Amino acid sequence: MRLRLLNKTSFIILLAAAMAGCKKIDLQRIDVYTDANFWTVNANAFNALATCYAQQISGGQSGSSSPSQAYFYNEALSDNAFCPLDVNVGTPTQISSGNDANFNAGINRVKYEWGSYYTNIRSCNVFLENVDKNTSLGTALIKRMKGEARYLRAQALFRLTNFFGDVPLVTKTLSVDEAKSIKRTPKADVVTYILNELDSAAAVLPTRDAQLATDRGRITRGAALAMKARVLLYNNRWAECAAVCEDLMNNQAVNGTYSLLPNFPDIFSANNKYNAEVIADLGYQQPNRTWSDWSDFGPFYTGPGATAATNSNLVPTQDLAESFLTLDGKGIFEAGSGYDEDNNPYVNRDPRLGYTLVYDKYQWVNNLGATQTIYIKPGTAPDATNKKNEAGPGGTTSGYYWRKYFDPTAPNGTFNYGENLIIIRWADVLLMEAESKAMLGQMTSAVWDQTIKPLRTRAGFTNPLALNYPGNTTVTMIDQVRNERRCELAFESLRYDDIKRWKIAEVVMNHPTGNEVRGAKYAAGNTAYLKLVVRLFNPAKHYLWPIPTESIQTDPALLPQNPGWN
Repeated sequence: MRLRLLNKTSFIILLAAAMAGCKKIDLQRIDVYTDANFWTVNANAFNALATCYAQQISGGQSGSSSPSQAYFYNEALSDNAFCPLDVNVGTPTQISSGNDANFNAGINRVKYEWGSYYTNIRSCNVFLENVDKNTSLGTALIKRMKGEARYLRAQALFRLTNFFGDVPLVTKTLSVDEAKSIKRTPKADVVTYILNELDSAAAVLPTRDAQLATDRGRITRGAALAMKARVLLYNNRWAECAAVCEDLMNNQAVNGTYSLLPNFPDIFSANNKYNAEVIADLGYQQPNRTWSDWSDFGPFYTGPGATAATNSNLVPTQDLAESFLTLDGKGIFEAGSGYDEDNNPYVNRDPRLGYTLVYDKYQWVNNLGATQTIYIKPGTAPDATNKKNEAGPGGTTSGYYWRKYFDPTAPNGTFNYGENLIIIRWADVLLMEAESKAMLGQMTSAVWDQTIKPLRTRAGFTNPLALNYPGNTTVTMIDQVRNERRCELAFESLRYDDIKRWKIAEVVMNHPTGNEVRGAKYAAGNTAYLKLVVRLFNPAKHYLWPIPTESIQTDPALLPQNPGWN
C-alpha cells in the first residue's frame, strides 16, 4: 500500500493508549486500543511505520515538523548559501558565525537536532519490538517492514554521528531510568552497527524493479546499499565505498535498475516522481502534504497569478556561482577560460549553473509557461516593474536566486509544492565511486568514463576537452571530483557534510570582518562584491556540535562534552 503519513500527535495518543492497557486478568476492552490489541490491527502497524518515515529528517528548529526546512536551509551552514533571516529556520547564520553567544550547547537548534533523531530512533525501536504481535500481515510483509524501520533507525544514527561524533547507541525502547544513565558509544562502534543494520535491511527489502507501484517511496534494497556507500564514504573507507558503488553499478539485476535521466531538470519535476535516478526520497503530494519553503528562495513576481516571494531568505553565494566550469572544462580563473566577469560572466558555463541558480538577465520560464527576463544587476532593469528582483533591500542580498526545485505546476498564486525531496540519487552513487577512486589514487579513464563523463554529458557539455579524462584543468583530480560533486548536488543538503568530512571547512567558511562572504559584483556602482556575512569556523571545536546542555544535565553519563565546548 502507498506510504501514509499519520499525524505525530495522533500516533502518540494511540501509542499511549496501547502502553496503558487494561490490567484486569482475562478482561480486555474492545472499545480502545490496549497493549494486547494495538499491533494486531493492520492499519496501526502501517501507521506506526509511517511515523518512522515522517520523522526521518530533523525539522531544523524546535517545534518544526517540516523536514524540507532543514533540507534546504542546511545549505546556509555551508559556503553554498546565506540566510539573512534565520531565527525561524534553524539559525544556520548564527551557527555559521562561529560566535559562542549564538552557537553553543544551549541553543534550540542543537537541542532539536539531537532530540528529533532520538525521537525517530525511539519510534523505530517501538515498531521493531512490537510489530511481530501482528498475525495477519504475514511473515514476508512484516520482515520487509522491519527492514524499512532498521534502515530509518540506521539513518538517524548516521545523522547523529555526523553532527555529534560519539553518541548513545540506542537499540531498544528505554525506560525513564535507562534514558537517564545511557553513555555515549564511540563513533566507530556506532558506524559498525549502522553498516550491519543496512546490510540486514538490504537482505530483506525488494528492489526498485520488484516494488509495487503503490509502494513507491518505501525503502528498497538499492536505497539501503546506497546509504551504506554514503556511510562508508563519510568515514573515509574508500575501498569499501567503491566496492558497494560498483555492486550497485554492475549488478542491477540483483540490486535494482537505476540510471541518469537525460534532462537534468526532469530529476526534480513534480510530474516525474520516483524516476530512474531517484534512489531514496521524502514523499510529498498535492494537496495533502506539501512544502512551501521555495517562496523564500526564488525570484519575485514570477508571472501572472504567482504570489510574490515573501522574502529572499536563502541566497546562493558568489563562491558557488564561481565553482561552475567553462564549457571546455576549465575553472573560470584558469588561463584561457575566456571568463568575462564584468560583461558576460554567465555565458560559456556549465549548463548546471542555469539549472541551479538564477542570475542577472536569466530567462525565466514561469508557472504559466511564459518567459520573462529577471533583472538583478542594479541599474539594468528597463522599468520599475522589472526592478523588483534587483539585488538589494527587498530583493536578493547576494545577486542570485535559486532555480533548482522550482515547480511550474504548483497552483497559480501559491508556492505549495508537492515535489519529493531527494535524499540519494544515482548521480551521487557515480560521484561516490569517482571520489573513492580518486582518493585511492585509482582514477583511470575507465572510471572517469563511468562516472564524471556521463554526468557532464547529461549536463550539456559537448567539448571533448571537458568530457574526456583527465579533464581540461590544472587542479588536482580529487579537487576536480569534489567540484563536480558541488555543482551536481548543490541545494540538495549535502555540502555542509562534505566540507566537514574533507576537513576544508576552516578554509571555505572563514570570512572575518573585511573579508565577508561575497555576493555578486553589484556593490559600489557594480565595481565591488556584495558583502554578506561574517563567518568563523574554528577547527578545534566546530567539526562537532556540542551535546545539548539539558541532555548532559539530565544524564551526566553523556560527559565528557565534545572538545572545545565546555
